[in-house]
Amino acid sequence: MPRTCGRIKSRHLSLPVRAHRRLAIAAGRRCSEACLADFKEATEAGDTASIPALVKIVADLALIERGAIRPGSRRAQQALRVGRLSLARRLITRHLAKPALSPGTVAEMLGVSVRYLHVLFEATGASFSQTVTAQRLNESRWLLCEKPARPIADIAFTCGFGSLATFYRIFSASEGLTPGEFRMKNSAEAPAAASPSGAGVVIHLTAK
Repeated sequence: MPRTCGRIKSRHLSLPVRAHRRLAIAAGRRCSEACLADFKEATEAGDTASIPALVKIVADLALIERGAIRPGSRRAQQALRVGRLSLARRLITRHLAKPALSPGTVAEMLGVSVRYLHVLFEATGASFSQTVTAQRLNESRWLLCEKPARPIADIAFTCGFGSLATFYRIFSASEGLTPGEFRMKNSAEAPAAASPSGAGVVIHLTAK
């Protein structure tokens, strides 16, 4: 009987470890997809400085998924941090049109705490809200130039700004021009970028 109880106790103690490993593997798979997309964008953009680090991160995430790297190790945690940051940025891009997009929403989609999400962005030098605003501004700039007939109000709401007044205030503070003035000045120029919202080409690979 004591021996049986010992086996049961050992089995129960190992459950959290197995659950943690499964969660890490699932997280690693999603992060790998995000980092692979980053790699593709970096390659297409000729961003040779980011490619070696991305290759290493993708390789480490694949090893986590295969169980070759212990999920709790420092190497695994570093890879998961970078991967989660990449995935968080892509989730922001995907849901950019939602004015109510919040840290809580993205943290839930990532499967992490809000505090952990903030830590990821703190390491980049730009907070979550600053990152969302930057992506919205990038998208709005691109649309203003590429869609000259599209109403400015439509662009504002498409990019997730809660009101036209908010869009004008934030855009003018960033550009020193109103959206209409910016459009007139830049619509005849070449398009700015293939990835207007800047989800993953530029990624801080040293996130801690």
